[in-house]
Amino acid sequence: NAKLKAFRQIAQSRVSARRFEPNVAVPEDVWRDVLQMTLTSPSGFNLQPTHMLLLRCPKIKATLSKHAMLGFGNQYRTNDASAIAVFCADLEPSKRIDRIFAMERESGTREDGYLAVLRVASSFLTGESSTLSSNNSSGSSTHVSSFLKRAFTSALSPVQPMPTMENVESWSYKNAGIMSQMYTMSATAHGLSTCMMEGFDARRAKEILRIPDRYGIPLMVATGYDYGVPPVTHADLNDDDLDSVAEQDDESGGTAKQKRTPRLEMDEVFFGDTFGEPLELLQTLRQGGEEEAA
Repeated sequence: NAKLKAFRQIAQSRVSARRFEPNVAVPEDVWRDVLQMTLTSPSGFNLQPTHMLLLRCPKIKATLSKHAMLGFGNQYRTNDASAIAVFCADLEPSKRIDRIFAMERESGTREDGYLAVLRVASSFLTGESSTLSSNNSSGSSTHVSSFLKRAFTSALSPVQPMPTMENVESWSYKNAGIMSQMYTMSATAHGLSTCMMEGFDARRAKEILRIPDRYGIPLMVATGYDYGVPPVTHADLNDDDLDSVAEQDDESGGTAKQKRTPRLEMDEVFFGDTFGEPLELLQTLRQGGEEEAA
């Protein structure tokens, strides 16, 4: 099984890099492919509650290293890595529901029954009210709402399976972790080295990177080339053989293809060195697509 062998090789080759070759640029086509694969990450209710900043500016990385990172190892890695992927978890995911609902309905990938309960179910299960209670003037009512949800599900749990009520930070951070793993494995597939980092002052990092209060930072992933090893020879991304593996399921007796659920546009999910700043390599991709269409 070609897929099994390929994934096993990726999984077993991934290690946390202790040191990176200082500021070696990664080809832009490699970054684009990594991000395209990262975008396929699943999420609860397909709300896609995670954004990612790709820090490549040496000045921004140096500032982050000096003022927000904890421990010499994380500071050195932040300075030297080709880029730092900063994952931002949305703590107000209900604000995404209308957009996602419209995308789901337009795509035709969901049954009407699913769409009918999407808004209610996602609002109920993401646990957003417990965080809103500490920030909004209506805190007392949302706190009561959250308490009642927990009491209701706990009371029924001995009788029938009920969801575990999480606070929104737990729910959103969990989704960000799933996406960060997809990013890490995608980068590893391209021969890049990575190191997941959680040793940082998130308050300072948010200020440096201009991340709104609506978002938390569960983790960052330093990405680049391992120090002292032979240079990586990247695959030719125009090679048709790279696309052939995805077409082998039916021929090898695998499962039938299922239509993918819709995803946000790449420039809505991935930003540059600060939150909301366009990622230049995606602008290049968009311009190229417009030229082909013309």
